[in-house]
Amino acid sequence: MDTTRKRVLITGANGMLGSAFAHHLSEKGYTVHAMDHAALDVTNRDAVLTEQDWKPDWIIHCAGIVNADFCEENRDVCFQNHVDGTKHVIELAKVTRAKLFYPQSFLIFDGEENPITEETTPHPLSVYGEAKWEAEQIVCKELPDALVIRMGGFFGGCERDKNFVGKFARHLKKSIDEGIQTIPVSDRVWQPTYTKDLAENCTLLLENKKNGIYHMASHGEASFFELAAAMVEMFGIGNKISITKMPANEYKEKAKRPLRAIMENKRLQEEGLDRMRPWRETLEEYLQNEYFQNLFHEVA
Repeated sequence: MDTTRKRVLITGANGMLGSAFAHHLSEKGYTVHAMDHAALDVTNRDAVLTEQDWKPDWIIHCAGIVNADFCEENRDVCFQNHVDGTKHVIELAKVTRAKLFYPQSFLIFDGEENPITEETTPHPLSVYGEAKWEAEQIVCKELPDALVIRMGGFFGGCERDKNFVGKFARHLKKSIDEGIQTIPVSDRVWQPTYTKDLAENCTLLLENKKNGIYHMASHGEASFFELAAAMVEMFGIGNKISITKMPANEYKEKAKRPLRAIMENKRLQEEGLDRMRPWRETLEEYLQNEYFQNLFHEVA
């Protein structure tokens, strides 16, 4: 396919996932219009519809508040961002006849049924999950040709990484600097998934003109405790600090999350399109990034 003829608009392009898409698609030769929140607030309908002049072929809709605890205390803002914002992007996709890509969170599930497949009925436990689930249903109803990818919890973006891996790496460094020798970490189980892999595998689906709902997560599973211990090992700082396991129900968070949520890449595997890798392999690759190496340069 001649990628130079594909024009791709990315909302939320400065975030962890959006920046991964912007990097990968640009590298592949697509014409990318990467818009962060400052450039495009998706809750502003007029601003969104102005982008029809750019005539995108694909719209990668990554914009959205990802802080589930913030959303729990700010329901109206959360729904305005995820539901109303998505409605505006759907309107843009319709008027431009662009293909819409919608990334979904595993937090639309309660974890009562594992593994979680495309046939599992969503049951959100949080305001964030409710908003994301409502937005997905609107996408599927209004744009049957849209591609919806339900993703494992992800890491990526280095200094942009606002999820566990990025935050914990910075917390590790701060703790060591302050002489703290032990950090308790929850044993809640998830699938740490690299945004680089997500962007590449999602692009493969878009290039193959896929639509509907797919699940996409790294292979394997890990508790936050296991992931934290792996990070300490990979940074070579086990002589400086140790990780202890904390029962998930003792770790207080505003938004309720499933104690264990493991998605199966069922449709990807059935169609021979699963390019995801084991979480440990991707984590090791990610932590080799210069950002993390500089962070712990004088520690090990």
